Amino acid sequence: MRAWFERHTRIAALALLSLGTFAVPSARAQQDFYKGKTIRLIIGQAAGGGYDTYGRLLAPYLTQFLPGQPPVTVQNMPGAGSVLMANYLYAQAPRDGTVIALGGGSIAPAALFGAAGARFDSRRFNWIGSMNSEKGVAVAWHTAPIKKASDIFEREFVVGGAGVNADSVIFPNAVNRVLSTRFKVVSGYQGSAEMVLAMERGEVQGIGNWHYSSILANRPDWLRDKKINLILQLGLGPHPALPDVPTVMDVARTDEEREVLRIVFAQQSIGRPVLGPPEMPDDTLALLRKTFDTIMRDPQFLADAAKRKIEINEPMGGADSAQVVDRLYAAAPALIKRASAAVNPGGAGSQN
Repeated sequence: MRAWFERHTRIAALALLSLGTFAVPSARAQQDFYKGKTIRLIIGQAAGGGYDTYGRLLAPYLTQFLPGQPPVTVQNMPGAGSVLMANYLYAQAPRDGTVIALGGGSIAPAALFGAAGARFDSRRFNWIGSMNSEKGVAVAWHTAPIKKASDIFEREFVVGGAGVNADSVIFPNAVNRVLSTRFKVVSGYQGSAEMVLAMERGEVQGIGNWHYSSILANRPDWLRDKKINLILQLGLGPHPALPDVPTVMDVARTDEEREVLRIVFAQQSIGRPVLGPPEMPDDTLALLRKTFDTIMRDPQFLADAAKRKIEINEPMGGADSAQVVDRLYAAAPALIKRASAAVNPGGAGSQN
């Protein structure tokens, strides 16, 4: 019996040693993968806006924390509310982890809601993490007649928007269809930077959905000097700094309206997602996720963000971001249909 035990113990030890021998090259390959390579970080919005600000904050920290310290170049690929970028990432970008992207949370339900031009299945992207849980705000220029939430039910509110799939367009239009508000969206602006200029010039009275984090980063003086009025928060809950500004959930009139709005605004929880193309190697995805999580907790990164007034609010890891997407697609078909009709009346609302 003793001889049998010793013989099998030696066999088990050899098996473990063998496993360890095979594991070492894999770990080493993971650590060495980015050495000598360059990462391209594609931003799905125009230069000068909020997404661009977040992407350019993140890029040098990716270089700092990834093994091999690969340089990261930032490329803007605006169009249709990050859909142009998402299409490229889905079908054309290299799958090896040298191209990743940062776009809007609207990527998650785009195909589900039948968004124009969306040729991707969000469930197949490799979600690396989200830098922020966003709180959107409908804002009015200080000279506009719109001063409070009740005004948007009683009079027309002309607001600027980006592409047809951008949340600055789909959110106010969805609120119109669900709550009978009177946003009039003038779309076609290349991101928030152009919308801000349009508001200053008087082309529009406000912006239908502007991320509060972008206001803090790019126009904090407007908050201080009361150049803008914050009318309505477009998200599932309030921002901690805005307890007196009502949310869409506050002004919803029925439980059915609230259920539809929960589907429409679920994407706000992954407001600034970083993602990779389908079919990335598992070890590369794991490395990128681990690096992203490390950056989001790094004191130097957080201090840098605070100095630039860039809000890092409830960042989310890659696995949790992917779960948000999966839950959207798993919602009751009837509810998806109603939410899709609110976001995109001409869309198919397909779950494929």
